[in-house]
Amino acid sequence: MRALVYDDDDELAIECAEALQSRGFETRTREGRTDFAQLVSEFEPNLIMLDVHMPEFNGFEALLALAQNPRKAEISIVMMSGARDNLLDAGASLCGAHDIRLLGTLPKPFGLPDLDRLLARRHLND
Repeated sequence: MRALVYDDDDELAIECAEALQSRGFETRTREGRTDFAQLVSEFEPNLIMLDVHMPEFNGFEALLALAQNPRKAEISIVMMSGARDNLLDAGASLCGAHDIRLLGTLPKPFGLPDLDRLLARRHLND
């Protein structure tokens, strides 16, 4: 299983990647201004942890790019944000509108038990 952590907070991205690695995932994180669509196509993740509120290229733009990916049905999304909850709600609505599989949302800060609860859902959806 492969997981992409796409967050502009490098420290959080590394922490999430390490947590996912300890749970059996091969991981990658956003590296600088890496093109999201290209990274998804090349790495072929099964799970994407996606920050909603980022400068330059935000989570909504990432979801719209993912909507064009032929593998979108094979990818589960976890939306994260330290901003207002309504951004997470808007991200969830966008997933629904584009048939993107949303495991759930994580308001920042969150703990590993919160992540584990969402990962348990992934097995229910497989």
